[in-house]
Amino acid sequence: MVLDTRNIYKNLPKLLRRILWFSRMAPEPPKIPGLFTNYEKGRPISMTPIEMWNETLIRKNLITRECLVTKIRWYKGRKSAQHEFLRFDISSPDKVHTAILIAERGAGDSNEGKDRLPGTTEPTDTTSPPANPTDSVIGPGIPSVTITPPFASPDVASDSTASSADETSPIARGNSTVTDRKNKLKAEGSSRNASSSSSFISRGLANEEVVHATLDSIAGADMEQKCNDSDSISTLTFPEDAGPSANKLATLLVVTSALESTYQLMNTRCYWFVAAVFEASKRLFPGAKQDITKHNGGSCYWIRIPQKSSVDVVCGEYKTAQTALDAEIEEECRVEQEREEARRREIAELRAAAEREREQCRAADEQYRAADEQRRAAEEGTRREREQRQAAEEENAKLRRELEASRANQL
Repeated sequence: MVLDTRNIYKNLPKLLRRILWFSRMAPEPPKIPGLFTNYEKGRPISMTPIEMWNETLIRKNLITRECLVTKIRWYKGRKSAQHEFLRFDISSPDKVHTAILIAERGAGDSNEGKDRLPGTTEPTDTTSPPANPTDSVIGPGIPSVTITPPFASPDVASDSTASSADETSPIARGNSTVTDRKNKLKAEGSSRNASSSSSFISRGLANEEVVHATLDSIAGADMEQKCNDSDSISTLTFPEDAGPSANKLATLLVVTSALESTYQLMNTRCYWFVAAVFEASKRLFPGAKQDITKHNGGSCYWIRIPQKSSVDVVCGEYKTAQTALDAEIEEECRVEQEREEARRREIAELRAAAEREREQCRAADEQYRAADEQRRAAEEGTRREREQRQAAEEENAKLRRELEASRANQL
């Protein structure tokens, strides 16, 4: 058995961090909902649509402005749908922990077209892979249909074959008018069915989803496994403290999602969403180093799928939305600062009033003590006067006795 020393050395830091965590020697991840989870959480947290994740957890949470994106990775699944998604590595404010965020675009309210995370229930599907790369399941309960270029309905082809019967027979000549009318009506119905079915298959309600967990956590292991089971197309690596904040990333994902609400196989499928966000990130947040691993992004089985060009529009919408958000947050911060200053002034006034009341109480106490001391001093003076008077009276009485005794001796 040959050991893969490269993978062992690659996973050694992760193993050491997990050992430190389970031995309670590693610091806990920050409590930032929407980005980080604790190490013991067993499943990654998914939220859909992206707008709800942004509005409820990211948009007004100022701490997310201190969480910076360090890497953006473009992945393509290896399964039949060859689903593409983006992974964002986001550092914590203290640069100690990293959050994994996966953003992807699917069709409908289900996970059709997406590669589910390891450990989740995979929908059972007994149908064979589509013969055409553009064939896909658009929503729950919609069967897979093979479309033959140039998007002609199979019913039309079979009808044309049936209508090419030998019209030289007497029966055919006698019923040619009726047959032509029936074939014409049938062909028109089949054409309408082909048009509606092709439109139904190529269009659907888009559904974007974000999944997040802390790197090296139990939940993060599932997300890393999903990335390992996919092919890396390209990676953007930002210099330290130079990447966009999670707040800006959320704005970019939301405006891209809102730009095209329909999921079209040929224009706005997952390939379009991934490419639009990735290319817009390069333009909006310059300075990142790009490493291209493969060149099959936006293709299905190496067949290039036409995608709508939306990078310019996405960048414009992002700048408008982010400017409005910055102004809104600045206004809210200003209002909150004014409220805080008003609260501080009120608290200062209350403290000043309480201090004045205490001063008045201290002054009253001083006055009372001064009056009490004066009273005691007066009482002490009165007592001394009484004692002096008493002593004088005793002295006078003594002198009178001596005088009387002297007079008695003279007689």
